[in-house]
This record gives sequence, structure tokens and C-alpha cells, in this order.
Amino acid sequence: MNLFVLNKATGSDDSPTPGYLYVEIAKMTLNVNTIPKLVKYLSLRLTKDNANIKLKTLLVIRHTCRKGDKSFRRAIQSCGIVADVKACLTYTGKPHQLKGQSIHVSFH
Repeated sequence: MNLFVLNKATGSDDSPTPGYLYVEIAKMTLNVNTIPKLVKYLSLRLTKDNANIKLKTLLVIRHTCRKGDKSFRRAIQSCGIVADVKACLTYTGKPHQLKGQSIHVSFH
């Protein structure tokens, strides 16, 4: 599991995640041994109190569920990450200094 790729894909900056990182993360799911570590890492990123991290992590989960291995989807369903994803629906953090609540609207 490449933590550099995961940190860059789910960073707290405002820039969008490059598309090649989604592909790299989806390729990580081909190795069955990395799937539990990947799910645990994404779950920890969802608990952070930063709107950019939450949004980017949700996008990584969505893309990896679509393009990754089926066992990743099963791992997502079997662990408690579904509750973390549902908690993002009601997330309201501090408003951004320039963008206001527009970041938080993208969760709903």
C-alpha cells in the first residue's frame, strides 16, 4: 500500500485529486492483502474534521468501488465505514473564509 499516493489523493488542500491517483488506488485493490489496510485508512480519513479531506476520501471510495476489485466493495460493506459515510451526509464544519458553505453543500 502506497501511503504517499493515498495522502496526496485525500489531502486537505483545495486542489482536485489528479485522475491518475484514482487509477493507482483502484490498482491497489488487486492485492487482497492491502484491502483491509486501505479500508482502515479511508475510514480514518473520514473521521477527520476537514471538509476537503472528507470530500476527497468519499470520491476515492466511490471511484475505487466502481473501478476496483469486488472484494473492496465487500470489505466496505462488512466494516463500519458505511456509518462513517452516512455521517458525512449531516456534516457541517466551519465555513471556509472565501468559499463559505459551498464545500459543505457538496456532501448533501
